[in-house]
This record gives sequence, structure tokens and C-alpha cells, in this order.
Amino acid sequence: MKNYLTELIDSNLFFLSLILFVIVLPLSVALISVVGALVLLTAILEDSRTAKWERIKHRKIILLIPLIFLLYFISTLFTLQHDKSFYDVQKTLFYLVFPLAFSMGKEINSRQKRFVLYTLTVSTISAIIIAIFRWKFTVLESQSLTVRDISLVSHIRFGFQLILMIWFWVLVLLSNFNQLTQVKRILILALITVYIGFLLFQQSLTGIIALGSSAVLFLFYLVTKLTSKRRIPIVIVFIAILLAPLIYLYSAVNKFYDIEEVNPNTIEKVTVIGNQYKHDFSRKMVENGHYVYLYICQKEMKEEWNKVADVKYDSTGVNGYPIRATLIRYLTSKGLRKDAEGVKALTEKDIENIERGIANVIYEKKYSLYPRIYQTIWEYHVYSETGYANNQSFSQRIEFAKAAITIIKDNWLFGVGTGNWKTAFSNAFKENGANIEESNYASSHNQYLNYMVKFGVIGFLFIMFIIIYPVVKTKRYNDQLLMLLLTFMFFANFADSNLETHVGSSFFFFFYCYFLTGPKNYLFLTISNKK
Repeated sequence: MKNYLTELIDSNLFFLSLILFVIVLPLSVALISVVGALVLLTAILEDSRTAKWERIKHRKIILLIPLIFLLYFISTLFTLQHDKSFYDVQKTLFYLVFPLAFSMGKEINSRQKRFVLYTLTVSTISAIIIAIFRWKFTVLESQSLTVRDISLVSHIRFGFQLILMIWFWVLVLLSNFNQLTQVKRILILALITVYIGFLLFQQSLTGIIALGSSAVLFLFYLVTKLTSKRRIPIVIVFIAILLAPLIYLYSAVNKFYDIEEVNPNTIEKVTVIGNQYKHDFSRKMVENGHYVYLYICQKEMKEEWNKVADVKYDSTGVNGYPIRATLIRYLTSKGLRKDAEGVKALTEKDIENIERGIANVIYEKKYSLYPRIYQTIWEYHVYSETGYANNQSFSQRIEFAKAAITIIKDNWLFGVGTGNWKTAFSNAFKENGANIEESNYASSHNQYLNYMVKFGVIGFLFIMFIIIYPVVKTKRYNDQLLMLLLTFMFFANFADSNLETHVGSSFFFFFYCYFLTGPKNYLFLTISNKK
């Protein structure tokens, strides 16, 4: 083992710094900055100036990326009028750090390049195990945490790491299929299954869409490489991957809007014990096809609930909403009336769910993706009926995007700059009459809209060119893993401003530079030391 490690490391401290970075990437947000700085420092200090200069001349193409950082920096200097901080500059440091580090860092061979990804495999599996323990011993006992809180870094950004690992092992399996033993094939398939399973378990719609989009690209690639006879099953799978989520989503939407028909003239006016119901037909909120604001008798609910629950009817729940509001929604989701009989029909588990802030019996399904999809449809329904968007991820994103488009229309050429975009968004929300609290104001959560808000169409095209051109110039578009990375990040950036987050930018620009440099045929296990 000692000889193996000595030969693997090959007196390459830069390689060791890369190993350390991928160890902390899924485990600690704080250490990402520390180790990222260490990667750059190692590249600067290791080896002679002459050797570093030769590598910089050979890899100078990736030094285009720091121009994006420079754009942020200069824009902040010239537009820093209202938001007195260099917030955006701080978030985009990795646009500078990793291109500089990889431009001068010592060369790594194919085996070392694979070993970095092997290490990320170990660290991501470790992060999954820790997350499961947090789920078992923290989230299930907590009344405020959800399954999306259990990873040590953002569940969206952790999802990207899992997707990269899925494709790495898929490509290793396909590239070396005949050389691998049956046991190794099974282990790799098991590993891929664990990654996909956890991605689904954490209910990250952004991650699932990113994985699906990259799967479509990969299958298209396979179709172009296979003979016509072998293309048929791949084409079938390709079509299935395209149609299955659309059919599932169509079914979920139809199911949601399969709403009970109620006649205001014949609806029952009193409860079983003779108290008056309140029916509000003007409010169209529904849960599982039942109207929320029909068949409500607050007096009976309060009396019966306070008999059976520890958290009283007029209390505020852990989700920040009154218990009575959660109770009304939950009863509706079960098709029960909001009266004494409805509360009596609740099980102990139902009562516990309501006390924990669970507003629909569907959300009790911890291991299903449907609750996450239902929640998104429900949020859109509430937003479309009321315009209310507060504390609702999907609805807020609609208002964020509307505000971004408002800003872009007035500043489409050069944007508003990075120094006062917060003020620009605040003004846009007010101009649009957005039904959203000021504490929830944020940027568009769309990387492309954010670029256009800050830098206009000119800046957006400039940034896109700088990211795409090095791939074309180096002909690294033949690197399947790099292309899959670019594909799933391309789609994921429509749902979030990932390249302006700490973990998102560090992940993307580390692996962007990583795949643009070093050996190209690193996926083949028989090539161990090819430069």
C-alpha cells in the first residue's frame, strides 16, 4: 500500500490538494474556501517558475474564465451606489481561484485523474451516510427540519455532485465493461443505484431534471455511436425517458384538478350536532380535490382538537402558521369535514403530523417524489388564484423571474451592474405589485436572468462565450464527462443561480478546469500513467 501511494502521489503536492478539495466538497461549506485557497497556494509554490510558465502558456485558454470575475469586480466598482458591499465579488472568487490554480498546477496522469473522482465517490458516499443518520436521529425527531435539510451542503448543489458521480461510474462501466469482473460490475451498478436513490429520496426537482436532461444527451450520443440494429432499444429508452416524466406530470396535474363539484344551493348548512357551517365559495384553495374553505365549524374543531392534542388550537405551529390553519388543510386533504366529527376521525399519527406542521396527508409519504410534485402544483394553484407567493419556493420564483424581466426590459443592453441589483429588484417587485413580503425579496434564481440583469445582453453573451470557447478550442467536447457536466448544469441554471453560490461555483469551476486540463483518456482503466 505504501509503495502504491508513493507511486500514485509521485511527489505531486498539487494532486494532493485536489484530493483534499474533493474530500471536503460534500462535507463542509466552510472548508471549501480554505482548501480552495490551499489548491491555489500549492499551485503557486510548487515547482520552478520556468515549469509553471510553460504550463501557463500551454493552458492559457482557461485564463479566460477570470475575465468573468474581472467583469463582476469592475461592475461593482462603477455601480456601488446603494448596496454597500462586495457581495457578488465574494461569491465569484472561484471564477478566479481555480482557473489560476489549474493553469499553473503540476500535471496529473490518468490514474491520478481517476483517483480524484474515486475520492469524491468515497466522500459523497460518506456524506450520504451522514445524511441518513441525520434523517434518522435529527429530522424525524425534529418538527422543523425536512428531508432537504439533511445533506451537509445545499441539497441542490449536493445533487450535482451525485449526478457527476453517476455519470463517471456509468462511463467507467461502459468503457471497461469487458475488463471488469462480474462482481465489479455489480458493485458499480449498486453504487449508481445508491446515488440515484438518494437523489430521489431528497426530492430535489432541480437535481432530477438535471439528471434527466443529461440522460437524454447521453442516450442521443449512444444512438450516434451504435449500428442501426443496436439503435432500436436505445431509441426506445430515449423516447421513454422523454415521455415518462411528461406523462407522470400530466397525470399528477389532472389528479390535482379533479376537484369535487359542490352546489351552493344544496350544500349542508349545519353539522351533525346542529352547529352552523361556514362556507366560503370565493376562496378556491383545494387539497386533494376538496375545497379547503367549505364545511368549517371553528367552534367544534377547537373544542375537539384541544381535547386530543398537546399543541393547542390557537397556537402557532413549528412551520410558522397557526395550528388551526394546518388542521383545516389536513382535514380537507383526508376528505373530512372541519367539525367535531372530522377531528374525531383523526388518528394519533394524523394529530402528530398536524402538530409537526404537516398540512396534507400526502406529505406523510417520506419516500415518494409525488409529495414534492404535488406541493409544486399546489403552490402554483394558490398563486394563480390569489397571487400569494410568500414562503412558497415555486411561486416566489415566478415573482423573481417577473422582476428580473422587468429590470432587463429597461436595461437590456448593459444591465444595472453588480453594485445595486438588490435595489433594482426591490423597485421591480414594487412596480409589479408583487404579493411578496420584503423579507422574501431575492434575485431571479435563474443564472441566465441574473447575468442579464447585472450585465445586460452584451455581458450575458460575453460570459457564455468565455465558458464555451475553451471547450471548443481545446476540443474537449470529446470528453463525455465534461459534456454531461455542462449539460446538466445548463438546465439546472434555469432553476437557480448556481454559479453565484459558494458551493455551486466551487463545484462547477473546479471540475470545468479539471476536465479541460490533464489527460483525455482517463476513463480507460488500462491507461494508468498516460500524460
